[in-house]
Amino acid sequence: MDHSTSIMGRRKHRVRRCIPVGCVPLRLSSSRIPPALWNAPEFRTWSRLVVEKLPGEPYAPDPSLAKYRPLPDETQRFVLGSLPKAHVQLFQKRWIELAIRQSLNDPAQCILRVYLLPDDIEHREIDRSDGRLRQARLRLLEQLDFARDTWEGNASVGNTPPATYDDDDVGENEDQTLLAMFNNIPEPNPRPARIEDHYAQDAAHELLGDEVVGLKTELRPYQRQSAALMLERESQPYRVLDPRLLKVPDQNGQPWYYDRVNGFGLLEPRQYDGVKGGILAEQMGAGKTLICLALILATKHQTSQVPEIRRGRQVTRRKVGSLADMAAAAITMNALPWKPWFGTNGHYELDYKNCREYLQRNPGYYYMPMPEPTKVTRRPVAAGPDRKVYLSYATLVVVPGNLIEQWKVEVAKHTVPGSLRMEVITGKKKVPPAEELIEVDIILFSHNSFQGLRLTGATDHPLTSIRFKRCIIDEGHIIGSSTQSYKSNLLNTLDSLQLSARWVVSGTPAKGLFGVDQSPGGSRPRRADFSDEQEKEDLKRIGNITTLYLRARPWANTITDYGDKPADWSVYVLQPKHSRRSNGRKDCLRATLDSLIIRHRQPTVGESLPETREKIVYLDGSYQDRLCLNLFAMNIIVNAVTSQRTDQDYFFHPHNRKDLMLLVANLRHASFFGGTFFSREDISQTVKNAETFLKERKVPISEEDKSLLRQAIAFGRKAASNELKQYSYAFGEVPLYLKDFPGGLGESWSLDEKPGDPVCTNGRMIQAMQKFLRPVLSAPHSLQLLFDNGKFEQEGRETRARALIAKAPATPRKRSGVSASPAPTPTKSKGQKLVSSATRERDYSRNRRLLSLGTSSSRMNGVPAENRDPVDDIAEPLARTRLISTASAKMSYLLDQVLRYQMDEKILIFYEHDNVAWELTYPLEIVSSHMAS
Repeated sequence: MDHSTSIMGRRKHRVRRCIPVGCVPLRLSSSRIPPALWNAPEFRTWSRLVVEKLPGEPYAPDPSLAKYRPLPDETQRFVLGSLPKAHVQLFQKRWIELAIRQSLNDPAQCILRVYLLPDDIEHREIDRSDGRLRQARLRLLEQLDFARDTWEGNASVGNTPPATYDDDDVGENEDQTLLAMFNNIPEPNPRPARIEDHYAQDAAHELLGDEVVGLKTELRPYQRQSAALMLERESQPYRVLDPRLLKVPDQNGQPWYYDRVNGFGLLEPRQYDGVKGGILAEQMGAGKTLICLALILATKHQTSQVPEIRRGRQVTRRKVGSLADMAAAAITMNALPWKPWFGTNGHYELDYKNCREYLQRNPGYYYMPMPEPTKVTRRPVAAGPDRKVYLSYATLVVVPGNLIEQWKVEVAKHTVPGSLRMEVITGKKKVPPAEELIEVDIILFSHNSFQGLRLTGATDHPLTSIRFKRCIIDEGHIIGSSTQSYKSNLLNTLDSLQLSARWVVSGTPAKGLFGVDQSPGGSRPRRADFSDEQEKEDLKRIGNITTLYLRARPWANTITDYGDKPADWSVYVLQPKHSRRSNGRKDCLRATLDSLIIRHRQPTVGESLPETREKIVYLDGSYQDRLCLNLFAMNIIVNAVTSQRTDQDYFFHPHNRKDLMLLVANLRHASFFGGTFFSREDISQTVKNAETFLKERKVPISEEDKSLLRQAIAFGRKAASNELKQYSYAFGEVPLYLKDFPGGLGESWSLDEKPGDPVCTNGRMIQAMQKFLRPVLSAPHSLQLLFDNGKFEQEGRETRARALIAKAPATPRKRSGVSASPAPTPTKSKGQKLVSSATRERDYSRNRRLLSLGTSSSRMNGVPAENRDPVDDIAEPLARTRLISTASAKMSYLLDQVLRYQMDEKILIFYEHDNVAWELTYPLEIVSSHMAS
C-alpha cells in the first residue's frame, strides 16, 4: 500500500502541465511532406508529435495532448524535417510539445500548435540552462501567432501578439512620457493593519493621527500619509510582481507569465520583497525634512534588527552571565523597544535604574563574516574572526554641506528640545566610538565628510560596526550620476555600511522630473521638457539609484538568487525609442516607479498649503547686462552679413543647429549676468574682421547691411573700452559693490585697483577678507595692528593676484549651454566667427559659510563709550561695511528679496544652469552670514 502510494505520488509529480501558447503555420509548398500524405486522415484532426522515450525514463505527455492520437513515425519524420532545426531541438529536449492538423480554411496549409514547458517546473528532469536553446525558444515565441482563431485551425495572414491582462498601451491619448508617469504616481495610501510588528504599527497610527511624541509642529495630512507609508515600507515591505513579466492568458483562458525579452514562461507569478526604503519625492517646499523628522521620532525607541540571513545564529558568551544580563540581552537581541517601559523621565528613573543599566550594557548585536580575500595566492590566507555589528537607534543622514545648518535649524524648529540626540560630523571631526553612536538618534554627515571616510575594506571603523536603522540621503539624486563601472566615493562608502532601510530625499530625482499640475486647467510642461534624450538620461539616473543604492530586485539580484540573474535596466525599462537594445514596456516602467517613489500630486499638496500668489516682475537690465546682450547681437550681425546668410558659414544654417542651441542657452545665461562672456581680444577681433570686410569690398552687400555692420563696429569699440566688462571677464564673477570699506583701504581689495567709495570687488575677495579677519575680530589690539602695519592691504593685493591666476582658461562645457561654439569661418566671404568665451567649471558644492565683514566685540555690548578703550572701536568700521549693489539686475533683485523676506519666509530659488547657482553662492552666503551674526 505504501509502495503504490509512493509510485502514484511520483507519477503525479511528473505529470506535466504545458502552456498552450500559440501556433506556427506550415505550408505544403515549403515543407518536405509528400503531397500524397498531405490529405491523409492523421492531418484531418489534431495529432500530436511524440518524443522518443529513453529506456527507463518515466515520461508522460501533458494530459491535454494525451487526447490527441500520435502521428505515425514516418509522417512525424516528414513534419520534423520541414521545421527549422532549432524548433526540432526544442521539441526533442522536451522544452515544447507540438500538435498538428490541416487548416480548416486553407487546405494548402497546416497549423502547428505549440505547448511551452514552463520554467518553474521539472527542473530536475529537464535541464533549462542551455543558452542556445534559450535563444531558440525566444525566436520561436517571437514568431508565434497567439490568435485564438488560429489555434482553432483557421490560418491567418499575419501573427497576432499575445493579449495581456495589464494593458501596456493605456489609451492612445494618454500621456505616456516619464514626466507624466512621475506626476501620476498613486498617492500614498498607508495601511498600518498590514504591519505585523505591533510596535511599528502603533508608530504608524501615531504618524497618521499626528500624535508623535516630541514633534511640536502639526503635520499636514499629506505629510502624515507620506511618513506613515515610509514606515510601512521599512517595516512590512509588500511583495511585488517581477516587473519583467507580462500576465498573459493562454489558449484556455488560464493566466501565465511571459518574459518577452528572455523568452521564458512561468505558471506562477514570481514575486520579490519590496524595497525597504525608496525615494521621497515630495515637491520642493512640501516639508520633506519635517516628514523625515516625524519618521525618526515615531520610531525613536526602536532599534535596527538583525538581518534575516543572520537570524537564528547562536551567540555564545565567554562566561556565564547573570540572569538579569541574559534577560537584558534577549530583549536587545530581539530589538524590543524597552525604553518606553524603562524610561528616563519622571518616577521611572528611580524605579527602574538597575533595569536600564542591565539593558544598556548588553546592547544587541550579531556577527558578520569577514569578506573573502580578493586575491588568490599560493598560500591561502585564513579568514579573520567574524566582525561584531551592533544594533542601533541611529538614523544616518547625509546631506550637502550647505544643508547642515538647515537640518540643525529644522530639528530645533520642529522638535521638542532634548527629544532627539544628534551627532553632527563635518570637516575633520573624528567619528565617536560605535558604543556611543548606537545611542544617538541622528548622525548628521556632510557629503564631503562622509565620502572622505574611505571605508571600503575597513573592518575596524565605528561606522562599519553599526547596523543603522535607516540611511537618508538628502538631495540624493546625486547618486544617479554613479554607474556600475564607476561608483562615486559617496556610494562606495555607503556600500561598506550595514543599513536596514535606504531612502533618497529629492524633489527632483532626475533633472527632467518635476511637479506639474495634471488637473484640467493646470500647468503643462513644454514638449522640450520631456524630450526623448532627456527622458533617457532621467531613466538611467533612476536606474542607477534603484540598482546601486536601493538595491531593488530584480535589478540588483545577488548570487543568492539562484537561477535569476540581475535584470538589465537598460533593456527592460528604457523604451525602444531610447535605444536599439531596449525592449521596455510602459507597464514595467509604471510598476517600477510606483514601487519606489512616494509623492503627492501637486493639487493635493496645494490644497494643504496657503494660497499661492504669483507675481511676474519685469526688470530693466543693468548697463552691464545690456552691454553683454548687445555683444551677442553684434556677433550675430557680423556673422550674418559677412556670410551673406548662406551655406554652412551662416550661423543659422541647419548644419549649425548644435551651435545655435548653445547660443540660445548662452543668451539665457547671459540674461542673468553676461560679464564672463567675450574678452576684449574677442571683441576687438570681431571689430577688425568687420572693418576688413567693409574695406576690401570683395562681396557686394546692401546699404542696409552696411549700416548694420557699421553699427556693430561702433558698438564693439565701445564695449572693448568698457573697463568693468573686462574686469568681470578677467575674474569670472559678478562685480559687487561695498560701501564704507574699513579704513578707506578698498583700493587693495578692488577689481579695478581704484580708490574711492563704494569699492568694486567680488564675492571671492570678500570672503577671503572675512577669512583673513575672522581670527582677530574679538581681539581689538591685533585687529588694529593689521591695519597699522599694512598687512591688511598686502593681503588684499595678494588675494587679487591669486584670483586672476586661479581663473581657468575659457573652455566650452559639454551640454551645459554656457558657451556657444564658434560658427565655421566662411571661405568665400570670410565671415566673422561667432565667438563667446565660457566661464570655467566651478565647485559651488563645498561649504563656504564664513563670518560677516565684522561686528563689534560682544564683550563690549552695553559698555558706555566713555569707558571703552580706543582700540575697541576698531571693529566698528567693519560693522558698518555693507554690500549695496551688484552689476547684475537679477542678482540685485534676488538679494533684495532675500533680505526682505528671509526672517519670516522659506525662500526657494530656482535656476536653470549650475553656473547661475555658483554666481549666487558668494553674495547669498555673505548676506546669510551677515544676518546670522
